[in-house]
Amino acid sequence: MIFFVNQYLMALNSGVEHAEFKRLQLFKAHQVPAQLVTRQFDGLLHQNMRRFNLTDEQVVNLFDFFRGTQNYDQRVVRMADLNWPAAYDIKPNPNVSQVLAGDRLVAKVHFVPSTVGHVYYIEIFDKFNNRVQRTDYDERGFKARDQFYAPSGEVITDLFYRPDGTRFAEQYYAHDANGQNVVTLCKLIGYQGRDYYFNGEQEWYRFFLDELNRQAGGHNTFIADRPLAAQYPVINMQTPAKKYLWLPTPHAVDPRDQVYSNLNGAYVYGIHQYLTSLDGLITSTAQQKADLTQWLGGAPKRPIFTVSAAVVSAEQANQEPVPMAQRHQHEIIYTGRVDQERRVDQLVTAFAQVKRRIKDATLVIYGYGNAVDALKQQVAQLELTAAVQFPGYQPELRAAYDEAGAYVYTGVSDAQPLSLVEALSHGVPVVAYNINYGPKDVVKDGQNGYLAKDGVVNQLVSGLTKILESPKRQQRLSDGAYRSSRKYADDVVWQQWQAVLAR
Repeated sequence: MIFFVNQYLMALNSGVEHAEFKRLQLFKAHQVPAQLVTRQFDGLLHQNMRRFNLTDEQVVNLFDFFRGTQNYDQRVVRMADLNWPAAYDIKPNPNVSQVLAGDRLVAKVHFVPSTVGHVYYIEIFDKFNNRVQRTDYDERGFKARDQFYAPSGEVITDLFYRPDGTRFAEQYYAHDANGQNVVTLCKLIGYQGRDYYFNGEQEWYRFFLDELNRQAGGHNTFIADRPLAAQYPVINMQTPAKKYLWLPTPHAVDPRDQVYSNLNGAYVYGIHQYLTSLDGLITSTAQQKADLTQWLGGAPKRPIFTVSAAVVSAEQANQEPVPMAQRHQHEIIYTGRVDQERRVDQLVTAFAQVKRRIKDATLVIYGYGNAVDALKQQVAQLELTAAVQFPGYQPELRAAYDEAGAYVYTGVSDAQPLSLVEALSHGVPVVAYNINYGPKDVVKDGQNGYLAKDGVVNQLVSGLTKILESPKRQQRLSDGAYRSSRKYADDVVWQQWQAVLAR
């Protein structure tokens, strides 16, 4: 069994999770058992799994495992099932209903998103209107957690339940040396007839990984995909297993100097302190492997493998190409995180100049992040509101790619921009900054798009204008985009995995 070790699976995910989703489907297609492993408590986990077409067999969560609910028949808990006293008044609302005892607020009942009246969690308030407790329900229909708060509003205790109402775990919080409120003790109750005590979440996660390994017969492969959350528990496993650290970001702090600048803090534990406890490192590109090899002095103590995080499924590769004449030819799209590191503001600046020449050009920005509001203000100031859309994060973008005329990537750095490869696989010509790592591996000037010098907005403008102003050139670039994405095809990436799986 191959275990991809992460921290969570959410409704809004980053490239780490999207790479894992593609990886799980790749392994499924080749009939090799693999699971995504998460540790975070989340009452909406299985709803999110369904959102990304993942089955119960493809994801294993710490709480599901010890609670015995990896497979569980869904039911619905509604307001009427909560047995409030008849004297209480209920003020119904589709999203959050209130429970009142006279004029005093007793509770707020929140409902599962995209459902009608399915209870998600309940907040309980004292007579001073302080929140003192939160009760979480798993969206499959059972009480899963009680969480208690100090007068300061900080969490002090978590109690976790099985569907039959019995308690199986507890967590206790305190301040660390930096004054942060953290889990300092986890108690696992009655597991195989014993109680276990762990010094925090990482120790419990390590124990969980060992239990997964034992259950699957031992000597399985564990890949730490989200380093800060996963490298400690993987490295410190006590049962025999193969252990790898995936690098989802550049390894050094200076995006432009990945050989001589300091190590990215996320990798200090796994690469600087405990490299020899691993069986290897995995990068998404050959260039990062070469740079990391040099950073490690030219002779790493553990092998470095290159396996593309981007995968073009056989289904997508076999789709009929969508001609540019059937697309919104002057529609530019961006997909991904919307924060300062992605520099989408530079794309907006470039778009304003493109629109002066291509009057009907439009820009669609898919994604979420802390820069969205600032971008909307920028768009308004440039008087582009009618031409720029913000649909937000979308779990499925195939239709968006199939309608687009150009795609832009403006990130500061990346291990490999997955959305860039996705765009190419749908025949969308690309304009991208030439950064570490990924764009120059696949974007070839005049063949499937254009590379721009890092941070030079005028070159973004030039590349986009070239794509949009000539229908013949745009179609030729689209044909090249389809062809160039074949280097990330299912069978190609599967062959790259064989170097890891054969060890």
